[in-house]
Amino acid sequence: MENFKGAIFDLDGTLLDSMGLWHKVDVAFFENRNMEVPEGYIQAISPLGTHKAAIYTKETYNIKESVEEIIAEWGEIAKNEYSTHVKLKSGAKEYLLKLKEQGVSLSVATASDKELFENCLKKYEIFDLFDFFVTVNEIGKGKSSPDIYLTAAEKMNVSPNECAVFEDILTALKTAKNAGFYCVGVFDESSSKDTEEIKKLADTFIYNFNEME
Repeated sequence: MENFKGAIFDLDGTLLDSMGLWHKVDVAFFENRNMEVPEGYIQAISPLGTHKAAIYTKETYNIKESVEEIIAEWGEIAKNEYSTHVKLKSGAKEYLLKLKEQGVSLSVATASDKELFENCLKKYEIFDLFDFFVTVNEIGKGKSSPDIYLTAAEKMNVSPNECAVFEDILTALKTAKNAGFYCVGVFDESSSKDTEEIKKLADTFIYNFNEME
């Protein structure tokens, strides 16, 4: 990473071991409607951001509640879990500190909303390590569009070829790779079925941040 001026990190499944939380949210949400979590649902909504995920859920599964009500229900289920049970991925804090010491600008590009992740990052004393936070809802496009990464790079005043993107989801990594970023694939159990494809696509693949030199 010595050759890079900037690094952009996804949160859920990349820096944070939080995808299990979102599975709990999904299970509770669908259980409330006497349904099981549909196959492929998590992979479908992960890159979308909250608002578009709610639209997808409502339209795909004929949910009677409004998009706003769906988002509110998810938020209530997630908020306590996120602030109390979510942990950092192994080696994440140490690696962020190392990059900061090297003068690398750090930013977050996430599909989660700031009111959910801010307290979690502050609890682990990494919130202030980041120069910028960019969310899918702020951009108005999911991670199938490069806009969130390009915006983060612009805020850091670096070009894509001077910047690394850390992601656990195949769709997001494809987007960042096509936009010219150096891509680091981070293993997460929730996307393990895509591990081999991610390994082929990413410039570097890690199971945890202790592997980063």
